[in-house]
Amino acid sequence: MKKRLKCVLQAVAVLISGPVLGILLLMTVYKIPVSLIMDNYSISLESIGSRDGWHQFITGYAMSVLDNNTEFLMLKAAATPMPATEENDIQKVMRCYTFNSEWNHGLAFAQGEYNGQKFTCDSYERYWHGYLVILKPLLTIFTYQDLIYLNIILQSVMMVLLFYMLRRRGLAYLQIPFLLFWTVGMQMIVMLSLDYAVCFYIYMSSTLMVLRFPKWRERYGLFFMAVGMVTAYMDLLTWPLVTLMVPLLIFLQYENDSWDRIKKIVSCSGAWGAGYIVQWASKWLMATLFLEDNVLADAVESFLFRSALEGEKTLSWGHVVMKNLSVFDKTPCLLIGGVAAILTGVLLYKYRRAMQWGKMLPCLVIGVSPFFWYLVTRNHAYEHYWMTWRNLSITVFAVYGGVAECIRQEICEGNGREL
Repeated sequence: MKKRLKCVLQAVAVLISGPVLGILLLMTVYKIPVSLIMDNYSISLESIGSRDGWHQFITGYAMSVLDNNTEFLMLKAAATPMPATEENDIQKVMRCYTFNSEWNHGLAFAQGEYNGQKFTCDSYERYWHGYLVILKPLLTIFTYQDLIYLNIILQSVMMVLLFYMLRRRGLAYLQIPFLLFWTVGMQMIVMLSLDYAVCFYIYMSSTLMVLRFPKWRERYGLFFMAVGMVTAYMDLLTWPLVTLMVPLLIFLQYENDSWDRIKKIVSCSGAWGAGYIVQWASKWLMATLFLEDNVLADAVESFLFRSALEGEKTLSWGHVVMKNLSVFDKTPCLLIGGVAAILTGVLLYKYRRAMQWGKMLPCLVIGVSPFFWYLVTRNHAYEHYWMTWRNLSITVFAVYGGVAECIRQEICEGNGREL
């Protein structure tokens, strides 16, 4: 009883500390003079301003869309000076003012002056915009172009490091599923995007921590709760589910019993969900308390619309799933998918007697999670399918990760070595 009470108190402490730390970090980076950012911001606009709002890196392929509108928003949020309003600094941080000539993001529209030039801006209260904690300091040194280059290098290094850690921890059989996961998810596009990269760094860091620090696996509830909170703080609702499911699949490799795995999936998902929802909702509540506007009501209204509980009455779950699957409706994708299905069938037939099917069930639970995510976020997932389709790469990783684990014993015995 005392142990359970201690866990509850620790969870409450984590949930309270997240919003407090979040606002303190934002207050700190907002102290950075925008004069240190403005030169790199101006140079960055030359690059991002030359592309369409939703630029298809490969023309005709929705899966290759670069969300330049959101990239531009992130840069504007980092470089916008504090406008001339009667609000104090913490209220302006809660607002997150961004350069804009229209009132289309949040609840406030303001004017300001910088270096003798007048500007207009609107607010965007519903998100934490925690990415600014990293982006603002980086823009004092680098341009957007520099950051994309560094993004490619860092992601490549982390992928190599993950392969090394998998082999060192005896999980080398997951290397191919990871390759498939990155291939299906168009990792090249993630490397070229700051927006998509946020979730990459969260799930990759979390996965490496699960592999490197065994003690984190003992405190898995608090760990996944913290991951959910960081996701809500940093991400702009791109493909956040990946920050739960990828490290969770690695975490399950240390559990042998299928029923225990199912229970861990439920408990870890609940912890992640609690952290994600509380962290996000705390921004709405804090902003409502500090500002004159009812940000909580505005956010709830937006959630009801994005989940298709209001507004899009005819938007069914099936429509959303098919819309996200439509990005694969290309001849090369269908051809490669067909070949992969045939090879998978051959592999399953070859090792049919060695398959440990009981271990596949937890992986299949993870594999269907994107479809439940689409059920909750129907409107958002439908309108932003060119971005939210990437959640489906979780299904590929879960299925092939499960297959790889089920047959690894037979393969290892046949080869006389660990894969």
